[in-house]
Amino acid sequence: MEKEKDRQFGFNAEYEKHNYLEKFFGKLKLTKEKYGRYFEFDKYNDKYFIELKTRKINHNQYSTLFFGKNKYLKGKELLEANPDLRIFYIWNCLDGLYYWEHDSSEYTEKISGRRDRGKIEENMCIHILQKDIHNINGLPVEMNK
Repeated sequence: MEKEKDRQFGFNAEYEKHNYLEKFFGKLKLTKEKYGRYFEFDKYNDKYFIELKTRKINHNQYSTLFFGKNKYLKGKELLEANPDLRIFYIWNCLDGLYYWEHDSSEYTEKISGRRDRGKIEENMCIHILQKDIHNINGLPVEMNK
């Protein structure tokens, strides 16, 4: 029950931020419409794939932000197929939207997750140091023009 509530919270946040993200990335499509509900990224167009993680924290509350290694591996696969793509992992935090572009800095891998929904939910994750995470407002508007 709690997991489904959290998933709905994330879906609502994705919907709310969609138009704002288009300001930077141009017209975006939902990956689930082409790639299915469980595809590793949330949004895409001809130039970008975007994963949006919503967190109920300030972006710098911890020394890193993280996402599942499965997403990193899928990003790597997409780039091997099309080296002109750009892959962004974006965190929608209480204090704004923050991003890391695929392989733009070093990262660490470790098992991480959550234990607040009545069970242990952990997987191998990619951790990005705060110094390598940037506010989305630093991106040029409509990079895809």
